[in-house]
Amino acid sequence: MMQLDWTTFILEIVNFLVLVWILQRFLYRPMLALLDARQQRISEQTERAEQLQAEAEALQSQYQARLADWQQQQEAARRALDEELAQLRSSELAALQKTLADEEAKFRVRNQAATATREAALVREAAGKAYAQTAAMLQRLASPALTSAIVDIFLEDLRQLPEPEQAALHKAAAGLITASAVEIASAHALSNAEQVGLTQTLSAASGQALSFKFATDPALIAGVRAVVGECQLHANLADELAFFRRQINHD
Repeated sequence: MMQLDWTTFILEIVNFLVLVWILQRFLYRPMLALLDARQQRISEQTERAEQLQAEAEALQSQYQARLADWQQQQEAARRALDEELAQLRSSELAALQKTLADEEAKFRVRNQAATATREAALVREAAGKAYAQTAAMLQRLASPALTSAIVDIFLEDLRQLPEPEQAALHKAAAGLITASAVEIASAHALSNAEQVGLTQTLSAASGQALSFKFATDPALIAGVRAVVGECQLHANLADELAFFRRQINHD
């Protein structure tokens, strides 16, 4: 059962700030470079289009100057030449515009794919670092006092189990074979009072008297884990970290 505390909340804020810094350093600057390169290519292509248009206009002027003396005799030829030049200019501009549009579309697709891949990699990297930092911090915070505090919360939650979870616990307890014991593992040794509290509360929550076997498992870091047949109840930092890692891998 996940429990929110101030330590976890503060660590989540620190992790978020680290993620923002990583995105700023490794994503935003490369994106600016890509955008500048694309702008440069568009400017060069635009200049080329203007040069082609200027050359076409110069050619038209040259023909018009040459045909001025022969206007009466060559009027029909001049009109044909003007029409041909207009069609040529129009087709060249249309072809150039299509090329620019195609190149821009291809660049946009490649850019989006590269950005998505990079973002996913950065998120996974940041999440992995956050997980490692959180695990290391929790290892340092682990203590018998923390285990006792988690046991108190675990007992309180057991007394307020929702009906679906309580029904599942009843079913698991009823399925225990004779002489089977409920296994309770704790990160630190439990006091007699804590063992009694767990025994009484779990028996009450499962609806029948149960036998118990207690063990110490430092791998839990802090807290407890109870196994009632097929039902596992946990309130410990190791299981919470494992849940966090599964969420990272799933994303």
